[in-house]
Amino acid sequence: MKHPLVRLLIAVPLTGMLLAGTLTAAWLALGAPKVASATTWFTVHHVGGAASFAESPDAPFYVLVLGNDSNPDDRDRPEPGLGDAIHVIGVNPATGDSSIIDVPRDTEAPGGGKINAYNATGGLPAIVGQLERMMGIDISYAITAGFPGFTAMVDEIGGVDITVTEPMVDHDSGADFQPGPYKMSGDSLLAYSRDRKSYPAEGDRQRTVNQGKAIIAALTTLRAQSPGAAGTAKLVATLARHVKTDGMDLTQLYDLGRLALTLDPARVKNVLLPTGQGSGTNLAVAASAQDLFADFRDDAILQNH
Repeated sequence: MKHPLVRLLIAVPLTGMLLAGTLTAAWLALGAPKVASATTWFTVHHVGGAASFAESPDAPFYVLVLGNDSNPDDRDRPEPGLGDAIHVIGVNPATGDSSIIDVPRDTEAPGGGKINAYNATGGLPAIVGQLERMMGIDISYAITAGFPGFTAMVDEIGGVDITVTEPMVDHDSGADFQPGPYKMSGDSLLAYSRDRKSYPAEGDRQRTVNQGKAIIAALTTLRAQSPGAAGTAKLVATLARHVKTDGMDLTQLYDLGRLALTLDPARVKNVLLPTGQGSGTNLAVAASAQDLFADFRDDAILQNH
């Protein structure tokens, strides 16, 4: 698949925190399964020197959700891959609000060149550093996704409820949707999140926005399931086999998950990074983005956007 951008979704930060957060209860109830003993759906990293939620539980913090184009079955697309799905999420634990800034993959980085290339050349620290420099924030966590487990994860949770707002037909991505509500399988959500041909003028920008919508839809779907204590324990015991952690312990995951359970999807704001034409096919960060970043970095809430 040419642009597996929906890998981002298996890195859904709020959904990922929700799933990982009940890990402790499941382990106590059912015995500790071997973490990531099956296909890895996503990895949660504590990155850089930014304070963790455990250290400052009431302070706003920032999460990068990154989907890359690597494919273990393709020698030409090795890890870590291009960062082709990029979303920076701010969470304010004190108010229960959250904001997503959707960053198109062709956005010009502060260090020059396209932002997505930094993941391929310098790995996670490089792309995190460029985004921090761009927005003036410190990113505490990154959730990264590989492609193979995406459809399996969406199918495992019973699909994701999402509303399509305009016709979407893209033979390359497989999207073929008319406006209306859908319960999308993994394959369908992949097609939805990869579609850019339905938007001739705004293809990559609109695709990035749709990925943000899918993040919120996934959280909404999981919260609506309300499986109860026993069902949650059983679900998370299964999910535990598909989650990896980097620089984090079980307590941090539990605390993040407990926080995610309090977040109302209706209070998650999804905003596209303002861009204009840069050199070549780059998308220059628009001057208006500086107001967006200032609104974002003071408390992780976009009050004015």
